[in-house]
Amino acid sequence: MSVERESIILVDDNPVNLRIGKNVLSGRYTVFTVQSAERMFALLKKIKAALILLDIEMPGMSGYEAIKILKAGEETRNIPVIFLTSKADTSDELEGLSLGAIDYIIKPFIPPLLLKRIEVHLLVESQRRTLEIQQRELKHYNDYLQRAFSTYLSGEVVQDIIADPSRLRLGGSKRGMTVIFTDIQDFSRISERLDPEDLVRLLNIYLSGLSDIILEQKGTIDKYVGDAIVAFFGAPLEVPDHALRACAAAILMSRREEELNGEFLKTGLSPVPLLTRIGINTGDMVVGNMGSQRKMNYTIMGNAVNIGSRLEGLNKLYGTRILVSEDTIRETGNHFLTRRLDRVRPVGISIPLQIYELLEFSASASEEQREVVELFHAALDLFERRDWAGAGAAFQGVLDRFPQDRPSAVFLERCGDNRKTPPPPDWDGVLELKNK
Repeated sequence: MSVERESIILVDDNPVNLRIGKNVLSGRYTVFTVQSAERMFALLKKIKAALILLDIEMPGMSGYEAIKILKAGEETRNIPVIFLTSKADTSDELEGLSLGAIDYIIKPFIPPLLLKRIEVHLLVESQRRTLEIQQRELKHYNDYLQRAFSTYLSGEVVQDIIADPSRLRLGGSKRGMTVIFTDIQDFSRISERLDPEDLVRLLNIYLSGLSDIILEQKGTIDKYVGDAIVAFFGAPLEVPDHALRACAAAILMSRREEELNGEFLKTGLSPVPLLTRIGINTGDMVVGNMGSQRKMNYTIMGNAVNIGSRLEGLNKLYGTRILVSEDTIRETGNHFLTRRLDRVRPVGISIPLQIYELLEFSASASEEQREVVELFHAALDLFERRDWAGAGAAFQGVLDRFPQDRPSAVFLERCGDNRKTPPPPDWDGVLELKNK
């Protein structure tokens, strides 16, 4: 099997030098000889040269002028050039090397030494090309992996892993974070009315729209469970305002859902508007890689995570869209309009939780929303003082002004129940929940 020989162009205006050079080099390489730089450029349009041996003093274009053109050309700049010349001054050699030559050899040359230096330079050039190819392949592979993993993890997590691959080890760390759970009300009934292709299309558009908002707020998507999203804020990036970002994301997701519902109803993709319920909690959580060495998931664990899930489910009880814990509200300052609801003790949670309905950014809240909150809080104060008749009348007053306010309807019903069957004297106002 024959091995393809590398091509060398020997440029010299002296025919004797060309003949000697070709005799020396032809045993190992395919040698092309030309008597001027102009002819060299014409030849380069026809062949691919591995190396050029270039004289300096030639009629017409000099070697110095020729190498400048070579190094400026897109197709020729990477061809190694060795000056093979009778100019022996150090200044000439320095100029030649500064112009981009890889070597400078004085004529008359010693054949074995010339061959060895060419061999070494070609070997170095071969290794350089191999390294470039490997770097391009590695970049392509890394870009592919990054795109692939970015469909499962946030971009920040991917960058975090690329910067420090040791993070792929199993294990986690404890830190203060905020978790968010979402779920679509009655989605099972909606899905029953759609064929599989439309259902998948609906979910992909919906999940993409909401997930983009989470990622824009520097959140991390933990997982999708059917139509539900689990996400967290505060890892891998330790953003100090994680609670604020989670609440902002929830409000923006509700707005985005309204836009999507308009599109879904217009195109007939969904038979009814989607209604997403959201639960948010802030607290200490364990975050890291959980699972096995062969399959792991960057996720969160802990009691604070469970509370976030419970809050999402509690929306069913109050007819609300977004419920958040007092720990979350405490870290968000006055950025949001919220409504104080119950203190509850969910199943599996020992310490009562003060819960709030998240309504809107404070700066964007309407006068109607502010009035609902004010009237409701006045009624709730009466309820917590066990004034069932007064609280009932107050909640009815809210409903007279705002008939669609579900929390007022819930508390009005409880006022009636408590009037019929008053709670015990030691009642602490905590609502004991029987179901998850």
